[in-house]
Parts: sequence; structure tokens; C-alpha cells
Amino acid sequence: MDEFGKLNEKVKDRLSELGFKKPTLIQRRALPKILEGENCLLIAPTGTGKTEAALLPIFSNYFEKNTEEGIKIIYIAPLRALNRDILNRLQRWEEYLDIDIQVRHGDTTKYQRRKQALNPPDMLITTPETLQAILPGSRMKEHLKAVEWVIIDEVHELAESKRGTQLSIGLERLYRYSGTVQRIGLSATVGNSEEIGDFLVGSDRKVEIVDASSAEEMSVRVESPMPTEDDAELSEKLNADPPMIARIRRIRDLIKDHESTLTFVNTRETSETLGSKLKFWDSDFPVSVHHGSLSRGFRVSSEKDFRNENLKSLICTSSMELGIDIGAIDFVIQYGSPRQVKRLIQRVGRSGHRIGGVSRGTIMGTDPDDVMESGIIAKRAFSHDLEPAKMHENSLDVLSHQIVGLSLDGVRDLEEIFSVIKNAYPYRNLSRDEFSEVVNQLQVQSLLWLDGKDIGRGKSSWKYYYGNLSMIPDIKHYQIIDMVSGESIGSLDEEFVVDQVDLGVTFICKGEAWRVVEVEDDQVRVEPTKDPYGAVPAWEGELIPVSFRTAQKVGELRSEVANHLEEGMSEEKIVKELENDYPADRDSLEWMISYLHKQLDEGSIPTDENIIIENYENFSVLHTCLGTIVNRTLGQILSALLSTRIGASIGLNTDPYRIAFRFPEKEDVKTVEETLKELKSEYLEPILKKILGKSSIFRWRLLHVAKRFGAIKKDADFSEIRGDRLAEAFEGTPIWNETEREVRLEKMDVAKLEQFIELLQNGRVKIETINRSKSQGPTPMSLPILNRLAVSGELVIPERAEREIIKALKRRLRNKQVKLLCLNCLDWSTVTRVRRLSKNPTCKNCEARLLALVPVRKGEVEKALKKQRAGKKLSSEEKDSVGRARDTANLIITHGKKAITAMAGRGVGPATASRILSMQYEKEKDFYQAILHAEREYARTHRFWD
Repeated sequence: MDEFGKLNEKVKDRLSELGFKKPTLIQRRALPKILEGENCLLIAPTGTGKTEAALLPIFSNYFEKNTEEGIKIIYIAPLRALNRDILNRLQRWEEYLDIDIQVRHGDTTKYQRRKQALNPPDMLITTPETLQAILPGSRMKEHLKAVEWVIIDEVHELAESKRGTQLSIGLERLYRYSGTVQRIGLSATVGNSEEIGDFLVGSDRKVEIVDASSAEEMSVRVESPMPTEDDAELSEKLNADPPMIARIRRIRDLIKDHESTLTFVNTRETSETLGSKLKFWDSDFPVSVHHGSLSRGFRVSSEKDFRNENLKSLICTSSMELGIDIGAIDFVIQYGSPRQVKRLIQRVGRSGHRIGGVSRGTIMGTDPDDVMESGIIAKRAFSHDLEPAKMHENSLDVLSHQIVGLSLDGVRDLEEIFSVIKNAYPYRNLSRDEFSEVVNQLQVQSLLWLDGKDIGRGKSSWKYYYGNLSMIPDIKHYQIIDMVSGESIGSLDEEFVVDQVDLGVTFICKGEAWRVVEVEDDQVRVEPTKDPYGAVPAWEGELIPVSFRTAQKVGELRSEVANHLEEGMSEEKIVKELENDYPADRDSLEWMISYLHKQLDEGSIPTDENIIIENYENFSVLHTCLGTIVNRTLGQILSALLSTRIGASIGLNTDPYRIAFRFPEKEDVKTVEETLKELKSEYLEPILKKILGKSSIFRWRLLHVAKRFGAIKKDADFSEIRGDRLAEAFEGTPIWNETEREVRLEKMDVAKLEQFIELLQNGRVKIETINRSKSQGPTPMSLPILNRLAVSGELVIPERAEREIIKALKRRLRNKQVKLLCLNCLDWSTVTRVRRLSKNPTCKNCEARLLALVPVRKGEVEKALKKQRAGKKLSSEEKDSVGRARDTANLIITHGKKAITAMAGRGVGPATASRILSMQYEKEKDFYQAILHAEREYARTHRFWD
């Protein structure tokens, strides 16, 4: 066991018993540095022994010291599932080394918490939020004074979120209790490792970067299999186009050819689609879906089945990126572009973890743009050209929470609080003015009070602190209801609804296009549409952003191919040349080159130095290779300017390579080029300032920041709060400033956009405009944004013929539950389905036909009618309900079941039903069409009714 160097002999003996003969690369490099007490950031792929690299030397030093009572080691992981994994892995050490290891998180029982407070474990495995919860505790505070080592797992993941920002101050608060604490961070490969190291240890402390990641140990290839005749035959059975079937077939083959495969996708919907297609093809195929929206029980069961080799693959989202232990993995499939280099390395890095093993995977390109992007990302991965992690610096809502937290820790002096916070890396540049403004805001909210240079706290301080331990906003979900069939077809996150959904907006869900008819309470009511133009995928809000650098590289690749094509080089020769530069198969490269050739034949190819404005009908597509966030920023600015210019609102849609506008009139498309050419870099900030505060996404974020500040109750609902009042209440406060900082960091990139506008102004980037007639149609490169289709542009939107829509409506109305009440005897009523009624229903008690349609679950109408019959005076509400009941009865006497069918429509009352029933219809479908029209009108207008 000499390979394990200066580790304690007892630790070495246990390693020998467990069968560990030699350390992995990360262990070999990290052990001596950690034994010497240095702060370390360990960077290596998942499954290479990072956890042991951190813990073995800590256990070794633990035995060399006569440590005091209390918690000595804290292990912080961002997921509870990781907590469980670590505990399971360490149980084989616990008894042998006589070290008490326990877990504490949100699910820990009161009994367990009390036991830990009375008899603390030697090592505590916890989450960032639970660390926040125990810091002010009177007993736990004493136990934390013994802490000598802190390990932060997945530190790169935390560094990009407010959870990590909060943790950075939490670690400084821990430092106040225990003095010098050795900090060890575990990370996947990152683009700014030195900054992540500084984030880990705080300002002005040293950290050793121990990097054992190597792209030489990774093998990745981009594939795009072309469909065969068999795929064409199968496409009808699986309800997908032949190219997608070809990809599914290849995925099946790859899963069969390997022992255990993770199949990564970028969205929950894609995982469900792929999983269902594979299962529909073969119900016994050993795969399961895994994503964050599934229940914890289902996810844990799938993980166990995969670990026990009952499943050969999990079709998963980023839920499997982090190091949850699911056993050995020998291959990774990435379906669609991974969109980021670090994502690709993280995902493919989950495979091939044996000594000297190679991580192997393939990217399944789903369209020619996807192939180009995937090829660029794979190439960048081999050269370790990763995107840097973006941190939340000087986050004011986190600051407010931690100021209160420090007061609960017993710190009263504002100078000391400011000093502790400045030691956290994200707050190294915090100004005294920003700090004072937050303290004043807390005083205004009565969460703290000032006494000279000291602060005090009260009961409200404790309630606020413990009510806001989590920096993750509570996201409301909206059910998508097909108003034709009445069925739920999925759900949308609140942020997507706030940012994208308005009346008339078209979006994609489950492979079909839907138009929004109504947004009410927790439902988005929609109708199917045959017009997919400008449609937004329902899952766009969760898509990983493509960086400016990757998009520019795609532009460079397009330029290279365009030059070859213009020089007359054959496609075959271009393929051979690109094969030497990009890890992609021939099918992928041929598909991509053919796509660019078609674009060149019909116009020009947009590149990093040549942007194209394509006008088609009342659409204008701006082809710009600027990436997700820069294109979104430019799109919002241009949209605001264009709307002002033409005096009407316009539709906007963006992706990493295109910005699409939908105008009310065809001639409006000409304004895009004029507006873009007039735009100057110095205009950007003033324009953004003007439009930002009015945007729905800003106001949605404002609500959540206000909650984290404690200025609004945690259960406040965006749909119940007027956005303008919210804005008026907080404009000019730290709450407003923090919202602006957050939205700019996550949703905008003004600096990169300014660079682009300057290049445009000095002629380094050219603008070309092409106009397409209706007979020509859009160019190939405009179709991805004008005709957005679900699952990375693959499922063809089925044409919902009118008869199918009417059929679904008829089915819903026939199955609608209704209640009939006899107005003659008032002693008989029935609750039944419309389809069960006779053509002319009668009372089963007195045989009268005077039947009223009344609410199913309320008895107010019956009470009012009996009250009226007894000669008692009715209230105005009672008179209205009695009058409405008589109106429905008159319609049923005249029209029978047909009247009941009409009034079964949503929002169709007796007055509307009377108009529908008074018309003569040649065909039955026309009658149902009239009901559908009435439902649409109700959905569109009823919110404005008094």
C-alpha cells in the first residue's frame, strides 16, 4: 500500500481490505496536498474517486489529532440524493474507523435533530440550506466550533447559483466559530477553475487547484444516421418522421451493444418522447425515463434498477449529471447538441471509470444546425475550451438574509458583519453604500433595528431567516387544457407562462401547435392550430443556453463551407476535409453540407461576419450567430424599437442563430434593416433601462426577489399581484436593483452585444437583405425558427382537420356531467351525463318537461325556488339565479337535449345558447362549430366582465 503514501496506517489497512491497490490520478495528486492541510479544489470526472481523494487524507489527519468533542468534518452536497449516496459509501468506513457519520437535511426528523444537538456526530453530511439552518442554533453552534474540515461537493454547480452565493457567506460564519477550516471542493471540469477555487476559499486565501481532467481520456463522435425504407415503414407506427426513427434505431443499437448506457437529453419533454417511442417499439426494452419532474420514489426505483442491471439505459436530463451513484457506466449517448462544452464533458465523463479507462460517448445530431453546433462543442471539449461559470456577485437578497443570519449568530456590530461578508468571494467588491442600503431596507421592513453602529433583532428576524433558507424560488405550474377536448395535455412552468404566454401566442407541446385562448388561475386554456409560424417550444424556458463563442464558431464553420462551395469544391471533398477537423461521421457532415448548399442556392449563408435579414410575408428573420443570450437581448431591444416605429406590437422569437419578428402587415418587414443600421452601442443601456422594468419576466423575478428580502409573503402568487403596483412599490430600492442585476446576469449580455454593434458600425460585420415571395417560401435556414417543431424540430405537427376538432368537442360535451331540476314539482333532480339523456327529457316524479339546468354542486337555486314558492322575499342574487333557471327550462322545453348540449359548453349561458339554437344549421358540425366559437369568445372576453 505504499502507493497511498503518508496516509495513516489504519486507513491504509482498510483500503487493502476493501481491495484498493493503487490510487486513481486525482487521488495520487490530491492526497499529499490535503495531508499538508492545504485548501484544495479537486477537478476530475465523476466516478474517478474525487470523494475518496478528499476524505482519505482527512480521515488520516483526524486520527493523528486529539480532537475535541463536536462536529469535526462537514460534507456539503447540493442534492439530498448525493447525501444518501455519500452516507452509503462511507458506512464501510464508519465502524472500522470508529467515526460517527450522520446525515442532516430537510427530511431529518425532529427526534434525529435533537439527538444530534445532544450528541453530535464526528462527521455531518448536509445540504447548503441545512447548514444555514444549524448555524444560529444555540447547541449546534457550540458543536460547530470543533469543525476542522469542510468538503463542498459539485462546487462548480453551486458557484453559478444563489445557493452557492449564500453558502459562501455561510462558510465565513462557520469560520467565525471554528477559526481556520481546511476547505476542499469537488468539481467537474470548469472553464474558470481559479475563480471557482477563490469562490471555495473566500477572499485573500490560498487554494491549490488539483486538476486530473483530461480530454485525451474521452472519445466522442457526432452521428446522424440517415433513414432507411424500414424506418419509413416504422415512422407511421411510432408517429414520428423517418429521420427521427433512424436516430431511435441507432440509440437502440448502441444501448444493446453496451452493458450500461446513460442517454442524456436536454429537456424533460424529450426524455418522455424518446422513452415512450422506445417502449412503444418494444415494451420489454430495458430503459426508463429519469428527470426532475418525476416523483422521488420513481427516480430512486429507476436508479436502483439501473444499478442492479435490470435496466440497460436511463433516458435522463441533467438530473443524472451530478455524481449520484448508479454503478458502472460504459457508454453515454447525448441526444441533440449538449449546447455547452462543460455539459458534454460532464455527461460523457460519467462513463468508463476504471483505471486507465476512457470515457466514451456519441452525440446524436438532430438537424444540420445541431450537427454544426455539436461538432464545434466536441472539438472545443478536446482542447478544454470550456465556458466559464457565471457567479452572482453582490447579490442583495442573499445579503439581506445573511445580515439577519449574522445577527442571529450573535453579531451586533455592523462593522464586523460587513467584514465577515466581504471575506466571501462573491462579495469582495461590495461597497459600503450597497451594504447600508440593504441594512436600511431591513429596518424599513422591521426585520432589524439600528442602535448607532449596532443592530438588533426580534421575533420577526427569526421568522424571516428560517422562512427563507432556500434561494430556490417556488415555481408554480400551470396545466395546459385543450379547450376542445377538455383534456390536460401537459404543464408549463410559471416563468415560461409569464415570459412567453399571452392571448393568441402559439407554442409547441407534445409535438403539436397550440394557440393560447385564456390564462386563468393555474390553467392555460388552448386550442389546436394548423399555423405553426412563430411557435415557441413549451420547454424553451429550460433549454441550456448556447454561448456567444460557440455560436460564433458555428458561424466560422459556415463561412469555411460557404467558401469551399463558392470555389466549386465538391461536397465529397469538403466532407473529407472536415473529417480531419471535426469528430463527426460522414452522414452528419454530408447532411450539414447539403443543407448549407441548399441555402446558398436560394440566398446567402449567414456567418460570424455576414448577417442576413430575410423577409418573407409578414415575417422577418435576422440571421445572427450570437448565441442564446445575446440574440435574446438584441431581439428584445429591436422588438421595442420596431413596435414604437410601426405603432403596433410584434411577435418575437429567438434562438442561438436567429431572431424572428412577426409583423401585423407585410410592408412592416422593411423596418428591420433600417432600425438595425441606426442602432448604436451607446443606445443599448438607455433602451434596456426603459424596457426592462416593464417586461413580464422582470416583474416575475421582482416578486421572487421581494420574497427573499421578506418584503412579500412567501406564498404570494404572481397571478394575484398587479405588476405595475409591484414595480411602483419597489422601484429605487435594493429589491429593484437586485432584480435588475439578476435578470441581466441570467437573461442578457449587453457587453457582447455592444461589441457586435460596434463591429456592425465599423463595417467588420456586413448586412445583407433578401426578400422571399410566397411562391419561393422561406430559405432552409429560416424554417427552424418559423416552423418550430417539438423535440429539437423533429415531430411533424399533425394537421388537425376540422372534423377531428369537432369530434373531440362533441365527445367532451356528450360526457359533460349536468344537473337537471324539475321546476314543476321541485321534488326531483338528477345528475347525469348529457349522452344519457333522452331527446326530450322529463321529470321522473311528475313527468313535466319544465326542467332547468342548474349547477351540479350547489343547492342555492333549489333553496331560492322553494323560498319563492313559500312567498318569501328573494335577494337580488337569488332572483338572478331563479331567472336563469327558468331561462334554461324554457330552452329545454323548446329544444330538448340539443339545448342542454349547447349549455354544456364552457361559458355558454341561456342567452348565448338561445342565439346558437335560433340558427338553422345544414350540418350537425355547424351546430358544434357555433358552440366552439361561443366558448372561444367567452375565454377571450370573460375576464373583462363586471
